[in-house]
This record gives sequence, structure tokens and C-alpha cells, in this order.
Amino acid sequence: MFFNLWSRVSYFLADFFLYEIIIVFLFFFGLFAIYKVYKSSFSEKKQKLYLLAIFTFIILIFTFSAFEFYFRYVYDESDGLGFLKVNERWHKRHVVYNNYFFRDLDFNSIKREGVVRIGVLGDSVAFGEGIKNVNNRFSNILEQKLQNAGFKVEVYNLGSSGYDTEGEIEQYQRVKQLNFDIIIWQYLLNDIQPLEKSTGTPIISQNSQTSKLVKFLSNRSYFLDFIYWRFSTRYQKTFEQLKNADLAQYNNEPVFSQHQKQIADFVDSLKREKQKIIVVIFPFVHLLPDYPAKGTHTRMQEVFKESGVDAVIDLLADLETKQAQDLIASRFDPHPNEYVHQIAADRLFEIIVPLLK
Repeated sequence: MFFNLWSRVSYFLADFFLYEIIIVFLFFFGLFAIYKVYKSSFSEKKQKLYLLAIFTFIILIFTFSAFEFYFRYVYDESDGLGFLKVNERWHKRHVVYNNYFFRDLDFNSIKREGVVRIGVLGDSVAFGEGIKNVNNRFSNILEQKLQNAGFKVEVYNLGSSGYDTEGEIEQYQRVKQLNFDIIIWQYLLNDIQPLEKSTGTPIISQNSQTSKLVKFLSNRSYFLDFIYWRFSTRYQKTFEQLKNADLAQYNNEPVFSQHQKQIADFVDSLKREKQKIIVVIFPFVHLLPDYPAKGTHTRMQEVFKESGVDAVIDLLADLETKQAQDLIASRFDPHPNEYVHQIAADRLFEIIVPLLK
């Protein structure tokens, strides 16, 4: 306990060193300045003005330092785009990788007799972006519900933030030797993007760029970095540009046809391995309730059904009357929150239980 406390204290002293030096310097400088003003021959009016200026300056520095402390060590909300430095802190606090470099407990390469092993493929939604406690992700909730119902199951989360269908398939190929019985495939309407030709990547890359001055200040202050991005119109524009770029791909027939074939080929390979496949489609919850892609959801349902999966769950039907602010992870992270993950787990539970009996 003492060692952990000391490690935290020593980390804080090192990480906040610049501000500690400034605060200590200003404290003694302020005392010295106040003493000099009192000992000066200035008129009483001038002395009051100088003292006011000194106290105002010191209060501003202390206030800035307090905000810096808050955004470094207290503020705890994720950033859906990953532009902000506070997002780095969020991941350091809440994301722990296992022996296969997934956000989960360590995977056991040896499958116990009588255990049904479920693998969950997906992108940042399955990964749990915006979800602080992994036990509140749909995969973890599902595992607990199935175990509480008396089933011997293991649910392994293979979610990879930022991945599209092509990357998710590659992730599966990396761990297929774990011998899954059921695959849950989480799908979002940006997974059509080709891995090396994504239209979203250049948008994020371009919009995340800042001037040299802003970059200099952001690298040294979490508070200034936060303020800059929260007042930058580019931040909200990025979400709009990504939405348009993602949904446009479903009307690009060559891209859509390739995506459809990719899905069919992967499902066929899973079927040859005797695995059950359940697809769960998540909507862009931040675009509800006036959802712009209902037709695309219907189209993707048909694609998955035609490919031969065992079941398709479209959560749009459960969420389309809800308000976005009740479904997103935080004010600045449009990923689904714990409530949405709970609904997904409940729907999956209903589908999986009959497969286990």
C-alpha cells in the first residue's frame, strides 16, 4: 500500500513538475513583491493598484494551475475522435490489454471440456470505447448472464478500436486456434471502409492537424488542449464529414459488392469450421432519433442473412425512438453507453440460449 501511494505521489511530482516550480516561484515572488510595495514610497492609491495587480496575476496563475490539475488527473471522459490529450489519460486509466493484446482478461489457449467458447468480433463498439468498466460491455454482460443461467461459457472479446471488417477478419485469423463455438460479429455502418483505402482516415488525419503554436501549447497543457478542441469548429465538422464518407460507401457499388463478397467468404469459412454466427448491428447512436441510414440497415440485414449467418440482431429497432444524449458514452464521445450495451447483451442472450440447450 505504501509503495503504491509513493509511486502515485512520485508520478504526480514528476508529471506536474513545471507547474509545481511555477507555483513555488510565484508564492515567494508574490511575498517579495508585496513586501517591496509596502516598503516603497508610492502613494497609498498606487500601492493598492500594484497589490491588486500582483494578487490578480497570482490568482490567475493558481486558477490556471487548478484547471490544469483537473484536466490531467480528475477529468475522466473519453474523446470519440482521439484528438484530445485527455483521451490518452482515459485509456491509461481504463484500458488494460491481455496476453493476446485485446482489452480483456487473458485468453486460455487450452479449452476446458464442456465449455462453449464465444468469440466477439468488432470495432471500437465491441472494444468498449467510452466504457470505463469492461464489465459493462455487452460481451462481459452476456457472459455473466449466461453463467448465471447455469451455462458453462467463456466469452472472449476480440474488439479492436478503429478496425473495419477487413481488419476484424484478420484479427480472427490471428486467434482462430482458440477454437470458438459461436462467433458474435458486432457491425457498425463504417465497417465497409477498405483497410488501406479508408475515406475516413485522411479526414481524421487532416482535421487533427494544428498550427505549431497550438501544438506547442497543447503538448504542455491538457487544459489549453481541451479548450482549443472544444471551441474548434473542426471537431464537430469531423463527425459530420466521417458520417457522410462512411454512408456514401454503401452507395458505391464496386465498394459495396466487394464488401458483400468479403462478408460471404468469411461467413462461409466460419461455417466450414462448424461455428454458429450471430451478427449484431449497432446504429450510430449520436444520429438518433432522426436517423439517416434506416435503408442501409435493412440492406445490411439482407446481406448478412443471404450470407448464411444464424441470426441478425439490428439494435436500431430498439433505439430509434431514443434521444442521442441518453445513448452516447459522454458529451464528446458518440460511442454507445452502458445502457446500449445492456440492451445488446439482453438481445444476444435471447438468441444464444436456445443454441446452448
